[in-house]
Amino acid sequence: MRHASHVRKFMAGSALIAMAFTWSVPALAAAERVAPAATEAGDASAEILVTARRRNESVQSVPIAITVLTAEDIARSGVEGVGDIANLSPNVSFDNALNLGTNFLTIRGQGQSQYSPPPAAIVVDGVLTISPLQFNVDEFGLQQVEVLKGPQGAIYGRNAIAGAINISSLKPGDDFDARVMAGYGRGEEWKAKAMVSGPVVADLLSVLGGVSFTDRRGQVRNVTTGEYSDKMKDFTGRLRAVVTPAEGFELDLKYTYSDAKGRDPAYVTSRSGNPRISSDPFDSNRVGTNPRTLHDLSGRAIYDTGFGTLIATLAYVHVREDITADFDFSALDIFAVKQRQQESGFSQELRFASPTGGSLRWLFGGYHVRSKRRLGADIFADPFFLGVTPAPTQADFLIARSNDLNRYETWSGFANVEYDLLPTLELAVAARYDDDSLQQFPGTGGSQKASFAKWQPKGTLTFKPVPGVMVYGSVGRGFRSGDFNASGSSFGNPVIAAEVATNYEVGAKARLLDGTVSIEGALFRTDLKNGQFKIFDGGGATNVGINIDKTRIEGFEVAGAVRLVRGFTFTGSFGHTDPKVVRFTLPPGYGAPVNYIGNRPPRISRYTANIGFDAEIPVGDGLNLFVRPEYRFTSGYYWDLENRYRRPSIDLVDLRAGIEGGEGRWSVTGWVHNALNQKVTADYQPFTNSGHPLGIDAYYPPVGSTYGIELSYRF
Repeated sequence: MRHASHVRKFMAGSALIAMAFTWSVPALAAAERVAPAATEAGDASAEILVTARRRNESVQSVPIAITVLTAEDIARSGVEGVGDIANLSPNVSFDNALNLGTNFLTIRGQGQSQYSPPPAAIVVDGVLTISPLQFNVDEFGLQQVEVLKGPQGAIYGRNAIAGAINISSLKPGDDFDARVMAGYGRGEEWKAKAMVSGPVVADLLSVLGGVSFTDRRGQVRNVTTGEYSDKMKDFTGRLRAVVTPAEGFELDLKYTYSDAKGRDPAYVTSRSGNPRISSDPFDSNRVGTNPRTLHDLSGRAIYDTGFGTLIATLAYVHVREDITADFDFSALDIFAVKQRQQESGFSQELRFASPTGGSLRWLFGGYHVRSKRRLGADIFADPFFLGVTPAPTQADFLIARSNDLNRYETWSGFANVEYDLLPTLELAVAARYDDDSLQQFPGTGGSQKASFAKWQPKGTLTFKPVPGVMVYGSVGRGFRSGDFNASGSSFGNPVIAAEVATNYEVGAKARLLDGTVSIEGALFRTDLKNGQFKIFDGGGATNVGINIDKTRIEGFEVAGAVRLVRGFTFTGSFGHTDPKVVRFTLPPGYGAPVNYIGNRPPRISRYTANIGFDAEIPVGDGLNLFVRPEYRFTSGYYWDLENRYRRPSIDLVDLRAGIEGGEGRWSVTGWVHNALNQKVTADYQPFTNSGHPLGIDAYYPPVGSTYGIELSYRF
């Protein structure tokens, strides 16, 4: 029955794609006959340039498995954050639950746990992010996104154990540019964005300013309070200035401020204990809160010395995020929780890179970051249920507390050398060394220290047998630092060990038929040591990190694009990841002995698949119709290491269509997200994971389909 249900969903999603396809292709064919000079939106034959190796080159020349979203892809797909990016990338997934700062990014079987860094370096406008809390900040003016797979530490920085996400936004220049967007969606969601960019002093100073505002009532109604779980308010502002005081010298300064009030953090009690059922009523008696403020400041100085380019980067971030929530997940006032989280950090990097021409290309540099994080939580109970009072009162009696201050410091050195052995053969050698120092100051007093250090070498051989075709092989090591568990944890080790991944990969890329067809594929195997994941500790009011001694991950991915007619491009991808636990040592106090060998680590999907197309149809008088349907399949995974609780597969269908005119200056777009109304939770916590005081399973309430309209204008 489960497979039959999935087949029906797949057929429904495919039918929507096919309907749009059959409507679009004849119209496009006619448009091509009538207007051969029509716009080339979605043109697969156009060469895509990327900076995956910190220099401009064709994506087909980069010996890395990479997904690229151009400015047009971003606009047509409505990309606004990491979740949208992940849904367009094979072997990549992203979920958010509990609060704005709890994210789960997975790349090729290597995942992220609560309050932990992602398995990838996240670089925005050339600056490496410092804190995982910098996720889920509304991005606007996005110009290009590159998702790289495999260890990328030497070029992109720390924590790039499974890859990197390189994000570029609009940069102010000598031309005036102003854009506005307004939209309305289901759940009474109002959204508006505005951005102005241009020169202030010709050839010296250009400035960009932008604001984004979201106000959403939500869809998931609390049957007890009448409030909505998925409510959201967000204001984000950005200033960016580019100064060019002399030829070959540039200063790029950027400041982002965000003030958000996120979803209700409360979960829903699973009455069935079955993760496939997510229709239980949301009935918590308390209205939860999730306020967050963020300050993100960075500066880059870029100087062309003639011999090479010197880049100095400074960055500072400060984030505060709190939550208050019902903790018994019911209409009764039994338990409540409050959490405080504050993180700040300062980083600096110096990088020197050779000119891009010539047979020898190189870069080297150093990196330093210092940060601190305070994380604490209080659990309250109604004293009546503890036998303290003769009658129920309210959940205001403190029963558990954690409150730790962690300090982190990292020193790194890195280098990358590429040499053309022959016109068709390139050898690249890279290395990075990270030295991490950590210190924890528990709220109960005292302190403890830990340190982690690792070399991360990588070698790549690239061969181009004929024009338009490339094959490559690489071997590399990735590293993600360890951390402390909370001082009040009731099980687990005091220190979470660092992860080390050794990745073996072969791949190929081809650009055929005058560039109208492009395809790439890769096979990989990763030996992961000390894989990290976290589970909730109800007795300690915290999350506890656990290491899987050894995991073997094998898989492949293939992606391609075909331009069928002018203005019509079909895209597709498929990814397979097969992770297996090879060795696992039960941490102190965690559960009963179980044979975990051969199990799959939590939150790792085995398959992902994407199909879709982009079509633009001239209709006369400078008007163009456009349509972009996309189907994404993500197979189920396990919520727990015991592999007892399984998340069902997801069939996600999105559709955006509209009309634009004025040479692309204005557009009206209608959109539907999750057209099949899939309601699958982003987080399920079985009692065996959470140790909840009431012995219940609980899950984050899912949201079904959404739809709306957007109007945009460019001056």
